[in-house]
Amino acid sequence: MQPTSVDSQSARDELFRRIGRNVVNFQYLEATLRMMIPTLSNKGTLKELQANQDAVVRKHKKATLRPLANAYHERMYGKSVTDEEPSDDALSEPTFTFGIGLDVPPEKAEERKRALVKVIRERNRLIHEDLLNVDLKSREECEELSARLDEQYIRIRRYLDHLNSLRVNFQQMTADFARLLESEEFRALLMGDCDDAQTRGPT
Repeated sequence: MQPTSVDSQSARDELFRRIGRNVVNFQYLEATLRMMIPTLSNKGTLKELQANQDAVVRKHKKATLRPLANAYHERMYGKSVTDEEPSDDALSEPTFTFGIGLDVPPEKAEERKRALVKVIRERNRLIHEDLLNVDLKSREECEELSARLDEQYIRIRRYLDHLNSLRVNFQQMTADFARLLESEEFRALLMGDCDDAQTRGPT
């Protein structure tokens, strides 16, 4: 067995650093999608909203990156709960519906989905192929994979930056909505509508 040269050792250490960096960012991407999905849409009474969100959290708690990406795009670019036809059933209490999405042309939404799917495929390739096929004693192979990982890192960060900018805005909107529901002004308005309905009676 040939001893590992100093150059090979250095190249291998740099490769390991890049692998760790990219894997952490892939995990962060997965966690970000899992966190965002339950906040993108909801429908129900005040008592049901939190239960509905908790159900979505449980559904996606153990989902892998690809199902999370599909769920995210379905909610972000697909039909929103706000587009659904209202039920004809009489409601005993007010029902609230909200949805957050991006109104972009279908071809743009498909382009963004392809970009995310490409990142996911690169993650799978890194874990299941690249790490098994590289000769860690070869300086050239380590440096070649390191260069590819640097390019990959740029693509991951670009998508993460996009998601994080959306996440911050959505969190602010959700917090504003929650404060509205808990405000005295909203409760007074709600009670006022109920009193008016009782005063008018059936029509």
